[in-house]
Amino acid sequence: MLNQQNQSGKLGKYYLNVQNPRTVRLSGQISQFIPEYKDADIIVLAGEDATFSVGSILRPKAKTPYKVNIISKLFGSNGMVVGYDLSLAQLNLSSIFAAPMLGGNRKLFLWDSNFVNAFIGTKEDQDVICLLYRFSPEPLFQKFENALESFRTFKYKIDTDSYHTLYVFNIPETSKSSYEKFINSEYSKIDDIIKLKILDYHGFSMDGQTAKVLYKSTALKQELENKLDCSIPTEQELHSKIRPELEIFNEDYYYTPKNLLESRSKFNVKID
Repeated sequence: MLNQQNQSGKLGKYYLNVQNPRTVRLSGQISQFIPEYKDADIIVLAGEDATFSVGSILRPKAKTPYKVNIISKLFGSNGMVVGYDLSLAQLNLSSIFAAPMLGGNRKLFLWDSNFVNAFIGTKEDQDVICLLYRFSPEPLFQKFENALESFRTFKYKIDTDSYHTLYVFNIPETSKSSYEKFINSEYSKIDDIIKLKILDYHGFSMDGQTAKVLYKSTALKQELENKLDCSIPTEQELHSKIRPELEIFNEDYYYTPKNLLESRSKFNVKID
């Protein structure tokens, strides 16, 4: 937990704990919060002491606002709801399959402390790999930013708002074939060396779900057939196709204003 905010009211104490650069967790006395839905998605948590809604801005600390785009339930071992995750976004497929094509691993890329998501393009730029980070004034992040800008494949960076920066890279020559396979949702056709790089980047084992998708595990195929009650053709990939609306950076979706009254101006572009 990066930081925590305690609140108490007539119905008891609740907590806002930062889980990662995308998510703040609501826990404690949560029985007061009643979910309101649109279709199957929670859009409001209405409580007597506080209300949290999609589109709102949380402040676990005064100078660290978090925009809420997704509200999801957190279940305990007994199946009961024990909290709610209030998130800017969920990790997308580009963060799993495309980000490792730049090399390194999660630790080197500040995955737990600053990394938000990866993308395979912006509205203006395609055939790139983009990494979105929550900005930090800490010296470690400044050194990290300098390191990113020294990459041979580094193209430019964008300050998407006062709290986030998008770093855009050309695709490394050694990854171009695998990148094309990924954007075509042909996960099992990614080059073997890149498959191993993906698993090593995340610290995933050969028995994990991602490896089973990359290597078209017979066991996973059987599991999916049983779950879906159908026969999956041999040539079929064992993961759903990528959704461009999640894999292409959308500046409006991720934009986090200083406050809800702040006007939305075109984001600043820095080309180095």
